[in-house]
Amino acid sequence: MSGNEKQSKKDNIILFPNLAGRLVDKGLDHLAKKDFRQAASLFSQARDLEPENPDLNVGLVVSLVELGYYPEAKGLCKELLNKGIGDYFQVVNIYLMVLLQLNEHEEMASTIRALLEDDHIPPDKIEHFEKMLQFSERVLEEKQSQEIIKEEKIHHEINKEGLFEEKTESGILRTISRLTEVNVRPYVPEIKRFLLEENANPFYKTLLINILREQEYDKEVEVLKFNERARFIPSSLGDVLESPFFVEVSGLAEAHLGQENPTLLEMVTSLIERHNFIFYPNDPSKGHYLEWAVSYQILAEEYQGMDPEIEQFAGIYRIEVESVRNIVSYMREIEEISYPII
Repeated sequence: MSGNEKQSKKDNIILFPNLAGRLVDKGLDHLAKKDFRQAASLFSQARDLEPENPDLNVGLVVSLVELGYYPEAKGLCKELLNKGIGDYFQVVNIYLMVLLQLNEHEEMASTIRALLEDDHIPPDKIEHFEKMLQFSERVLEEKQSQEIIKEEKIHHEINKEGLFEEKTESGILRTISRLTEVNVRPYVPEIKRFLLEENANPFYKTLLINILREQEYDKEVEVLKFNERARFIPSSLGDVLESPFFVEVSGLAEAHLGQENPTLLEMVTSLIERHNFIFYPNDPSKGHYLEWAVSYQILAEEYQGMDPEIEQFAGIYRIEVESVRNIVSYMREIEEISYPII
């Protein structure tokens, strides 16, 4: 059957009269019997027909809550509140209960404050909501206090042991792991020195750059990797897997091998991803993405026990033999650094 015939047949389907109402009634019956999974299914079907029906939407939210699908219930509650569907106060009550289950006390507190400020709460319920607000604020204060204590402990340990000097590879990695849990700004001078150390592992340099990026450090930083220097502002960097080097080279590999040899493509992509992490944020290709994509295919074939001819590849893709040979040789050096770590 053609696509047009299918669509025509679909358009000609005649729905039973008041089908949505019948589904809602059945859903309510199953809700009363505590058969929440069936109730949710029926309410979902009815919602396809009458998406703004208050009864089915509230029934669906209740079913989702009872099933423990809290993120889904939260999303639906927000939608109902934004569109004004259902009894506002009833939906708000469910929404707050869901936030409590998700331990999202910050959003819970801000929602209650807004309700109190806008006089949306009935007078006889104000005390109850004020107590809920106090509870959420107390939880947030305790959480903040615990985070401060934890951060102070980490700062103390780092200051006592030092950041990078005279540490083993595992010791440096442990320190970097700790830095993800604190504000790194007090350690920026030492991090900058580490990024310029010739013998420092480029893998660890990338980890530090990522921490600066995630913490939105917005001042210029310089890094030395493989005798090449690069200046950048961490907060302006994209994700590692969004770097031009990774996007372009992996895209070319996909175009060449996607249909022809998916297994080889998987190995090639793994190599590119691993090396890209080592190079980031530098781009070693200098725009010669095709040469690098071909070189990764050659290296991957070698790993698979094959004997690829560089000259043959260079001829097929019309690129210089010596350029590919140099890149493959360079990749082997990078492998010695990256393979044992990642």
